[in-house]
Amino acid sequence: MFEIPAKIKTWQMVKPGELQLTEVDMPTINQGEVCVKIAGCGICHTDLGFFYDGVPTVCPPPLTLGHEISGTVIGGDAEMIGKEVIIPAVMPCNECPICKAGRGNRCLNQKMPGNSIGIYGGFSSHIVVPTAGLCVIANRGERPLSHYAVIADAATTPYQAAIRAELDKPYFPDGDLVIVTGAGGGVGTYMTQIAKAMGARAVVAIDI
Repeated sequence: MFEIPAKIKTWQMVKPGELQLTEVDMPTINQGEVCVKIAGCGICHTDLGFFYDGVPTVCPPPLTLGHEISGTVIGGDAEMIGKEVIIPAVMPCNECPICKAGRGNRCLNQKMPGNSIGIYGGFSSHIVVPTAGLCVIANRGERPLSHYAVIADAATTPYQAAIRAELDKPYFPDGDLVIVTGAGGGVGTYMTQIAKAMGARAVVAIDI
């Protein structure tokens, strides 16, 4: 049996450039939600923009950053308890016409941990999120659960781009020629690998 704490330990951005270790109340876990005990949270360039450059967040500081999250479900929907999961970096509403058309990435009501789900983010001990969209890790082998956190954004963003570009359905029989601009960053690096894994004949990586 898992115990849900009354408080969440968290590193809050109290203002751009300043972090504070603090505790916040555990929010109510509503129907269709789960509480995840966080194993790891990746640092995205988006977080760096919020913290170092003062890029505005939807929810103003103080709030906790971090949206590349992996962890274990310890409360909420009964069928999810005990499962190891990756939390989507961006969570569409799944109800609007855009979502129903299969373009959840364009959802105008989407939520993002560490930006637009209140003060809560991944640089914490726990987080409460919707059950919908959680990626269950069925068998992670010997790799620590924390290592799976970056899949939530750095790996799935280029994967979805590859699917949108139909790289899994090549136009040419021997594979397509793929050009990746901005290949030097994390997303670009994954994009070059994913394109090749999907059968690209050649991948040209461009950066400055």
